[in-house]
Amino acid sequence: MKKFCYLLLFILFTPLAQAEPLYWQASKGKLTYLLLGSVHVGDQSMYPLPVNVTTFLKHSDGLVVETDIRSQQNIRFPAMKVTTEQVLSDNNIRELKGIAGLLGLDAQQLLMASPWVTALTVQQKQIEYLGYRAQDGVDLALLGQASSLTKPIYSLESVQFQIDMLASLPNDGEELLTSAIEQFDINEEAAHCLIKSWQNGDKQNLEQFATLAEMSPQMEEVFMHQRNRDWADKLTQGSIFPSNSGNYLVVVGALHLIGPDNLLMLLESRGFKVTQRSKSQVANCQFNF
Repeated sequence: MKKFCYLLLFILFTPLAQAEPLYWQASKGKLTYLLLGSVHVGDQSMYPLPVNVTTFLKHSDGLVVETDIRSQQNIRFPAMKVTTEQVLSDNNIRELKGIAGLLGLDAQQLLMASPWVTALTVQQKQIEYLGYRAQDGVDLALLGQASSLTKPIYSLESVQFQIDMLASLPNDGEELLTSAIEQFDINEEAAHCLIKSWQNGDKQNLEQFATLAEMSPQMEEVFMHQRNRDWADKLTQGSIFPSNSGNYLVVVGALHLIGPDNLLMLLESRGFKVTQRSKSQVANCQFNF
């Protein structure tokens, strides 16, 4: 089984003149959602977002995101169980030192950090190396637009929840770290195809990426299925809103909206009518993991 590709966490995406990133409408009773598959990093070529999305936000009752990453007060980092150096083979340690040199990171600090912290640090720096920034991610862009429109913002989970989730992985995220190291050299090519696939709303290509970059069953359950079920419950019950009604733009990572047991399927099983509203094209690229 191929190890989990870190790009599943930092999926890069963007829109073209004749195609759009994937988005769907889901309606049940007095609740209507427009669900947009997002990426958490990017560049200015991703903007403007589709007019249907921004117009919906303008007339909506609020924006729903995975987490409002601007709110990071009182964050607690769990105690470190093992260091990066303790979980890596000698070969992976050599590779990590080479990556650190390329990205301008302190290799010794990485080796002394928790594996999940080292993994995210390497991921973030490689993303920047490829020309993308967290500041240009879809989530932050829409958070800014919602704030300027004085729209309420609702989070499906907290930043603390996400930190605790990463720290709860076996060996403090060993699988996440080894994948980041072992797939470092192929991630640039994969990122370019992933961006193009997202730009075109190429669902088949995105589903292929999710399959090829397969994570272990335990990580898939933690990162995808558990969260999808929790989000579906919250969106069905409307428990995060002042009342169980309204029109909301929902922005979550694109891979939560495709593949088995995705968020859209779970909403349908809970009585929502789900319809794709975006226009798609074939991206004409392929992944070679």
